[in-house]
Amino acid sequence: MTLAEIKVLKKAFEADGRQAGGIHLTAEQAKIIRRELHHLYGFDPGEGLTTIYGVEVVSVDAPEFRIEE
Repeated sequence: MTLAEIKVLKKAFEADGRQAGGIHLTAEQAKIIRRELHHLYGFDPGEGLTTIYGVEVVSVDAPEFRIEE
């Protein structure tokens, strides 16, 4: 999953007026996001991803991707 895909899913989640409050990533997704952020900004943000598009990253080892209110 890429940052662009997360942005699309966040917009879809918020389409009915809900507000995304947290993102749960699988370990593999977190690894891919860290790599993408490293390529974009030139440094590794570390294992503790904090926010993506203004939404808190709640976990980086979830069993499946999920967005919560």
